[in-house]
Amino acid sequence: MEDKQNTSVKNASEEAFDVTGFFLECISYWKWFVASVVVLAVAIMFYCFRQTPVYEVTSAVYIQDNKGDNSNILLESLGLSSYKKNIDNEIEVLRSKNQITDVVEALNLYTSYSWNSFLRNVPLYEETPIEAVLDSIDVRSLKASLNIRIKPQNGVFHLEAKTRNVRGDEVEICNTTVETFPYSIPFHKGFIRLRYTGDTIPTVDKTLNISLSNPRNVSKSIAGNLTVAFASKDATILKVVYRTPVIKAGEDFIKTLVDFYNIDAAKQKNQGTEKTQQFIDARLDSISKDLSVVEARVEEYRRHNNLIDISSEAKLYLEQTGFTDEKLAELELQKSLVDYVEKFLSIPQNEYMPIPALGIDDKDLAKLIGEYNKSLQQRKRLLHSSSESNPVIVELTRDIQTQRSLVLKGVESIRKGVEIKKRDLSRQDKIIEDKIKNVPQYERELSDIMRQQRIKDNLYVFLLEKREENALAKSMTVPVARIIDDPDSTGEPVSPKKILLFCAAVLLGVLLPAFVIYLRMLLFPVLKDKKMLERLTSIPVLAEISKKPGNKFFVVEKKSVEPIAELFRLLRNNLQFVLTGPEKKVIAVTSSVMHEGKTFVSCNMALSFALTGKRVLLIGVDIRRPRLAQHFQMSNMRGVTTYLSGGDSDLSALIQSSGIDSNLDVLPAGPVPPNPNELLMSSRFEQLVDYARSHYDYVILDTAPLGMVSDSFLLTRAIDVVIYVARANYTNKASIEMLNAWIDNKRINVPVYLILNDVNMNSRTYSYRQYGSGKYGYGYASSRSEYVIPWYKRLFRKSDS
Repeated sequence: MEDKQNTSVKNASEEAFDVTGFFLECISYWKWFVASVVVLAVAIMFYCFRQTPVYEVTSAVYIQDNKGDNSNILLESLGLSSYKKNIDNEIEVLRSKNQITDVVEALNLYTSYSWNSFLRNVPLYEETPIEAVLDSIDVRSLKASLNIRIKPQNGVFHLEAKTRNVRGDEVEICNTTVETFPYSIPFHKGFIRLRYTGDTIPTVDKTLNISLSNPRNVSKSIAGNLTVAFASKDATILKVVYRTPVIKAGEDFIKTLVDFYNIDAAKQKNQGTEKTQQFIDARLDSISKDLSVVEARVEEYRRHNNLIDISSEAKLYLEQTGFTDEKLAELELQKSLVDYVEKFLSIPQNEYMPIPALGIDDKDLAKLIGEYNKSLQQRKRLLHSSSESNPVIVELTRDIQTQRSLVLKGVESIRKGVEIKKRDLSRQDKIIEDKIKNVPQYERELSDIMRQQRIKDNLYVFLLEKREENALAKSMTVPVARIIDDPDSTGEPVSPKKILLFCAAVLLGVLLPAFVIYLRMLLFPVLKDKKMLERLTSIPVLAEISKKPGNKFFVVEKKSVEPIAELFRLLRNNLQFVLTGPEKKVIAVTSSVMHEGKTFVSCNMALSFALTGKRVLLIGVDIRRPRLAQHFQMSNMRGVTTYLSGGDSDLSALIQSSGIDSNLDVLPAGPVPPNPNELLMSSRFEQLVDYARSHYDYVILDTAPLGMVSDSFLLTRAIDVVIYVARANYTNKASIEMLNAWIDNKRINVPVYLILNDVNMNSRTYSYRQYGSGKYGYGYASSRSEYVIPWYKRLFRKSDS
């Protein structure tokens, strides 16, 4: 039987994590879970109550794109790719902090108002009874926020204003009592004037908080709550989402943001138009003066020479020369325009300035100049929200340089064409002049003067037309962004997410106790019940012993109906099957460490055998820490140690009656010796056991713990069975693994059986695990000591009578 047990121990499988046991352990502590869920739910409710609700204001904005623009055909025909408006960059421009800061200043969002309500502040927007007006204060230079607190007290107001210095320390600006408003607070080289809003004095019955911050800091906060994304993959419609505690403030913010975006886009777009306007105005002023001089010369020449009419032939020649002169004037104008463009581009300060739209007749060059100006505008806009090292701006700058080279080449080409046409017209004009040689000198001189007049007049009219066209183009600027879906909100707050937080609280309330239980099981791996013990070892478990009632030590009594007494009877019956022959009668009771109940088990087990009429001897072999005599209230001056040391030779004189049952005798351990190990190794120990075998039906040895000293290993040479006591919720799992190793290593060479002591069978853990449905064979009442024993168990009760 010993070999069979050793083999089964060796083949026992290692314990895996017991999911079912863990689940049942959690169920047994259901109150922990309920309390955890309730506490966290209340905490979340308190948190949600303290948080200011945040709403989402959404809008759809259409952004014009130039994907269908054909003005870049010339560049594409030359193998160059023109720069198109990048909607992704427009999103960044729309979200840029410079843009948001302008909106913050326009709406005065750098000044916030709120009521100081219970546990949280209620924000105000356009409804504050008292407003703060800045006088000579540059808000962009503020280093720290200014917090103003206005509290009504007995018909007056307690005013308190605080800020922080560069070290972060709180500094008090004002602390006074004010009877009425307006009232000025000196701050930051200026004043903050507090005044009532509206024509009538509003009611202020709660504490009003006013906060003044740097608009740049406010814009950073707003940028974190602003989302701009594509409404669909291929569309140029953007979905703008802004999170704010006040819906009206969010609607105003989005509308103003789009307005400022359009203003900035129009400003960049009209920069070239402004330059053109300046050039035309300067040229008109100069030509107007020249034209006045020429007209005065014509008038003086006619008056001085009495010239009133010109002959028909002279008129014909004059008309021909006039046509030629007009063409020459147009060519001269085109030449002056391209010269101006070339001179404009040669000035370093104009490197990134748009070329004025001068009305050059050459369509290709005009298109090049238009694309060049668009690229410059786009680059300048992108620089508002990025740096020159941005790859997009670097690529755009490279395209601008290429376009500049093309414009200069176009200018040179047009200049050569103009020179060729001028030479051709000059040749024609010379032929006409030869024909009018016969015209009188006065007419010829007059025609020269009038030719200059026509040239100046045509140029003047041309510039007037261009000025009107430029003014019309400036007034017809179309907004780049257009709101197609007005800002609106569902009215339901998106933060705090109460349902989500409550679900998280419930989940965390379940996981937290479960984690604590798992951590406790991990850090304190103790035995829970019989099933856990059976998973750790294949050593048979004879019985489970429940908790003893109160401080009662001897729980086995004749005709006792206590559940623990019945469990000891069950243990006794199981031992009768283990002790297979009449010569098998010596039982050693041990454990791994102290306080596991081996003395309690050995005493009550001996008493259980004695109640059946068998003669039982209980021997105290725990000679290092003897407790047996104390429980039976007898002297421990003589006993096992005095016999083993040779001090006493008569065992019958050392054995004492238990005083509880006449069939139970006790041999106490005796005084603690200096050499316990050597005493137990002596041959007198075998003589002691032999004497007990011959005079008693059962011999039970209360031994020392195996895990602390080696005394009990020395006893195996004289005993028949080892009862190893483990205590529920106390014995470490490592102790059972160590017991398996001792059996595998043959350190214990007799059959070993287990008893699980101190099991709380009335606990929910125990009932949930296995015994709640009556699998054990009989049930226990938690409030009274009643039990019901099946018929096949009653057979073992007959021997008690």
